[in-house]
Amino acid sequence: MREFIFKANKTITSPDINLKDLPGSCGRLDLLCRCVSDAFFLSHDIRRDVIFYAILCGQPNPPICIKFVGSELKKVSPDERSIAIFIKKALKKFEEIDEEQRKYWTQSTPGIYIKRADFRDIVLEKLEEGKEVFYLHKDGSNAENFNFTNPVFILGDHIGLSREDEDLLNKLNIKKISVSPIELHANHCITIIHNILDKKSQ
Repeated sequence: MREFIFKANKTITSPDINLKDLPGSCGRLDLLCRCVSDAFFLSHDIRRDVIFYAILCGQPNPPICIKFVGSELKKVSPDERSIAIFIKKALKKFEEIDEEQRKYWTQSTPGIYIKRADFRDIVLEKLEEGKEVFYLHKDGSNAENFNFTNPVFILGDHIGLSREDEDLLNKLNIKKISVSPIELHANHCITIIHNILDKKSQ
């Protein structure tokens, strides 16, 4: 299993998504959609051994976490608009449930779940499950030198993680690993990580 945690600092937490303006009025929802696409979609198939967590921290109702489970996804296409439509459906579902139910994963469509959770909650959840958690950062150790077993990879968006987030990861002794000595887009990092893991699994 491969898992990703992506912090979307400005991404909208309302279903009022303008599908014609994902970068602007939706808080760079386009970046999140590209990450989901690169996490799951192959040329003629989908990666079923992937789980992707998106922590949405934009207005008006942060934080919200959306979980995508590759083995259960149906009818989602790799283009940004299709993925944005399913995110919109998830946020609409979140509006419809009460605050108590929001503490638990609620399915909006097959393979897509939503709940009230912040970055810290999801990181601690993965550690409690006994997973290997890594922070993808250009100043980390070379990712190709690691042998991964059920890894979880943390990524930031164009803003990156906050000082508070990085302090948390340091306290939890989360290793920094790198796929490049220069800063890349988060979706590119996901593609490279998949490539490294694919080669190691051969």
